[in-house]
Amino acid sequence: MATAASPKGAEPTQHQKAKILLVDDSPDSLLALEAVLEDLGQELVKAPSGVDALWYLLEDDFAAILLDVKMPGMDGFETAAMIRARRRSQHTPILFLTGLKDEDYFVRGYDLGAVDFLTNPIVPAVLKDKVSVIVELPRK
Repeated sequence: MATAASPKGAEPTQHQKAKILLVDDSPDSLLALEAVLEDLGQELVKAPSGVDALWYLLEDDFAAILLDVKMPGMDGFETAAMIRARRRSQHTPILFLTGLKDEDYFVRGYDLGAVDFLTNPIVPAVLKDKVSVIVELPRK
């Protein structure tokens, strides 16, 4: 059953798929995220870099962004800062993904507007639950 896309800036209704942006430089990590989240029935968009993520954000609005912290070139924090600098995406929920359990990372991420952090190894049920809540909150 096809669903209509929401107009730019509009919140998805219960029958529309929310767009979730997955940003990670590792193809294996993107594939793993997609495998865990596909059961949510939302539209998953994969970006292999922070620059690619910013290009996607120029074209579409997203219900949530899952953003790897450690990426070559533009890291997750730099990407988040640019996302927050744009009025249209300044309130888009960002969930940082990291292999590091460093308090300085957490503080920096929360200062950039992160709603949460998930550290590796990521527990699939926890990831699915957190993303589901982030996506469903605006609909209620």
